[in-house]
Amino acid sequence: MLKLFTTIITALIVSGCAYTTGTEIKPQAMEQIKLNKSTKSDVERVIGYPPRKQNFGKGEIWYYDYQAISYIPFAGNKNETAVFEFNSKGVVTKKYKANKAGNPLTN
Repeated sequence: MLKLFTTIITALIVSGCAYTTGTEIKPQAMEQIKLNKSTKSDVERVIGYPPRKQNFGKGEIWYYDYQAISYIPFAGNKNETAVFEFNSKGVVTKKYKANKAGNPLTN
């Protein structure tokens, strides 16, 4: 019984997350997108098609939500959104990650 319990705990620790949804945007992907240079096509090529879009004035905003809930108590969960704002010509003017409350995490 102890061996089974140890195996289960080890599997949970190794697996890390129990549940993930959305698109996790790694820092390397964020770095590939250049302000005032990268286009919608560039973002789509690097990250993929956005699950959410919003028109904003003459521009557009793309959102990539990501949530990871850990199996391990107190290991910490992630709930963030990567945001890319485009001008009327389809060029990135802002990029950042925000947590669920809308607070910026990184640029």
